[in-house]
Amino acid sequence: MNATPKSIRMEWEYYTNNSKRRRIDNLLMEAANLFANCEPTTEARREAQEKEKEILERIAKLDRHFAAQCGWNQD
Repeated sequence: MNATPKSIRMEWEYYTNNSKRRRIDNLLMEAANLFANCEPTTEARREAQEKEKEILERIAKLDRHFAAQCGWNQD
């Protein structure tokens, strides 16, 4: 019997909640567009990275486990 305590079990809402999946997918597209349309300067890349962190924070509010797989740092 593989009984895992609920506090340890990972809840991937991205895969179980269609509404959250759509919102996360839109945020991922927004993050991808940051770099696709980024100017080739160091300052523009740095600004895109900061905006990407903000987007990851928004994803984390929807699904922390999925955000962690995308590179979100809880620190």
